[in-house]
Amino acid sequence: MNINIKTLLFFFLVGIVLCSNPLFSQQNDGSAFGAPVIKFTSIGGQNATLVGGRFGWVIDESIVLGGGFYGLTSKVKTNVIDPVSGQDVLLGFNCGGLELEYIFFSDSKIHASLDMFFAGGGLTYSVHDKSVAHTNYYSQDLLLWEPQANVEFEITDWFHLDAGVSYRIITSYDIVYGISKDDLKGISALLTFKFGRY
Repeated sequence: MNINIKTLLFFFLVGIVLCSNPLFSQQNDGSAFGAPVIKFTSIGGQNATLVGGRFGWVIDESIVLGGGFYGLTSKVKTNVIDPVSGQDVLLGFNCGGLELEYIFFSDSKIHASLDMFFAGGGLTYSVHDKSVAHTNYYSQDLLLWEPQANVEFEITDWFHLDAGVSYRIITSYDIVYGISKDDLKGISALLTFKFGRY
């Protein structure tokens, strides 16, 4: 399951345009939002950044049903050296799936929320310089779930800023090219920029 960065950008931009449309924001029980998201985390013991977006439909100002798509934008090295080119083997990672959120104290300008992300993901392996002879590597699929807690600030009626912490849990995956579940799981600090009235 390989979702490239252009696809991620397309999905969250479409979400922002749709959710900013007045047709989506006339009623509190049928509101929606689109949101670019940045996650700061560690993968394989290295600092890493995941960038993507999410969208959601807000029911009764509290329950959010939606989806999210995220991709690794940082260069993460594995512990493997390509035997043909002598280059480090680099890791690519992306995921997408269902996001469920519950918002507490939604009438307040500052409120809290709990989120659960259930996703399928894909790992890719490659070398930096593909113009030279190198080994062809295969991708690896995985499943993950990621609980998250947020503090949300209502900046305007149509823009909310979330600051949160999540923990990524990996399932259905075995060690490949020196990358294990332990290398992929971990804590993320994140910023979510929600556009849409709710």
